[in-house]
Amino acid sequence: MSQSIVGAREAPRAPVATMPRRSSWKRLWDAARRAGLVIFIMAVLGGAGYWGHVTDWRIPKFSELWGTSAAPGPRWCEEHGVPEADCIECNPARFPPDKDFGWCPVHGVAQCPFEHPEIVQTKEPTSPTTADRARAERALNLLPRGENNSGCQLHLRRIQFATHEAAESAGVDVAVVGRGPVVEAIVSNGEVTYDETRLAHLSSRVPGSVWSVRKQVGEKVLKGEVLALVDSADVGRAKAEFLQALTHERLNSTNLKRMTPLAEQGAVPERQLREAAAAHHEAEIRLSSARQALVNLGFVVPADSYGEANIDDVSREIQFLGIPVELSSTWDRATSTSNLFPLRASLDGVVIERSVVEGEVIDTARSLFTIGDVDRMWLMLNVRQDEVRYVHIDLPVRFRPSDRSREDPITGKVSWISTAADERTRTVRVRVDLPNAGGALRANTFGTGQIVLREETETVLVPSEAVHWDGFCHVVFVRDRNYFAEGSPKFYHVRPVRLGVQRDGRSEILVGAVPGEVIAAKGSTVLAAQLLRSNLGAGCDCAH
Repeated sequence: MSQSIVGAREAPRAPVATMPRRSSWKRLWDAARRAGLVIFIMAVLGGAGYWGHVTDWRIPKFSELWGTSAAPGPRWCEEHGVPEADCIECNPARFPPDKDFGWCPVHGVAQCPFEHPEIVQTKEPTSPTTADRARAERALNLLPRGENNSGCQLHLRRIQFATHEAAESAGVDVAVVGRGPVVEAIVSNGEVTYDETRLAHLSSRVPGSVWSVRKQVGEKVLKGEVLALVDSADVGRAKAEFLQALTHERLNSTNLKRMTPLAEQGAVPERQLREAAAAHHEAEIRLSSARQALVNLGFVVPADSYGEANIDDVSREIQFLGIPVELSSTWDRATSTSNLFPLRASLDGVVIERSVVEGEVIDTARSLFTIGDVDRMWLMLNVRQDEVRYVHIDLPVRFRPSDRSREDPITGKVSWISTAADERTRTVRVRVDLPNAGGALRANTFGTGQIVLREETETVLVPSEAVHWDGFCHVVFVRDRNYFAEGSPKFYHVRPVRLGVQRDGRSEILVGAVPGEVIAAKGSTVLAAQLLRSNLGAGCDCAH
């Protein structure tokens, strides 16, 4: 039993002893195959690197790889997108570029047309006008303008197409540099208010009760018109004192006149004459004081009024002093009071507020009516501090209400600039006088004001999509004047420009482009991409 068990255990040992030798050979073979694969890959990469070094990493065309599979054609300049034989960038001797005039420090561009009009690409020779120079000078002196980098060399490049059809296929469309009006302005939000110099808050000069109200809110009034009548004991007292003073003055005047000849004849002592003269002088002072009291209340009482008129007649006239005849003529003098004070409008305008009704007791501190001249309003603009330095008195302003109640803007002029900034908004208040003869403007209306800094009727304009910025300078692409001449290459000049106003899809060109030149507009990004593309690709084998 034990032997059979031992034999059973030893039986499988022989095959186990032979397995290590077969597995080692297999591992060696697998390692050799892997090493060969690595060597092969390394050889391929090394060959590719050597080929790239020799060919300057030029990507070969399909025909170059496969030899005679296609008939050979003209060699192509992959860098500039035209046949190598026609490439004006690679063969400058075939079509020499314009002379490089370099940087113009006066106008801030290279190849400045103002200084070198020979670079202008128009059919007929032309030059920027004196008006264009003056316009550019005004604009450059008015505000800081975006500046080009003096090291920008893009003007040395020319963008060429193989054919005109190729340019059209690429989506390039052109526009003619033209002229048009432009307005450069500071835009600010604002609010319409009443002209405070033409706004009156009226109160009674005497306390009392309101006897009659003559005007309502919204009614137009003229200066001097009666707004209300106030029943005041102070008025009756002032009138009574005036009548007493007038009576006393007449009595003393008569007494002095009577005693003067008697004193000359010696019938009365000179002392009595002097006393009569002093009494008369005192009566004149009292009369003058009483008259001044009425004048201070707003009544018109000339110094020499009433002369020798009968006191009863004067009393009747004084009873309704200051009251319009069309009102007093219907009143019964026997039953009507003489205490009435007329509250009058101090200017032509409209009743904006009324805060009184008949029978109310009032004092002199309470405002009863507000009258405003709405033929002229104020516009209060909130201008940013960095912009207010360009604002000055009498600059024209155009205002559009936010409710769009009018198509045309209302024009006015700057009349005042605050000397302080608002504590909350840090903006500066600018006041504008606005005419409002038709009454269309309403107080407390919000809107937008344009403070016009510069307005040109004939400025140089191009589509905004024609202007490109590469990080150093703004450029446009100007089509060569001989573009359609037979045998002439189809290319565009790269022209640096300085910009003015940019609005509504148009850009003002201060310097750099001349009316009549043709520029790439829609699709001009194709030229910009070609200008800025890196030197990847097959390149150009032609001599440089």
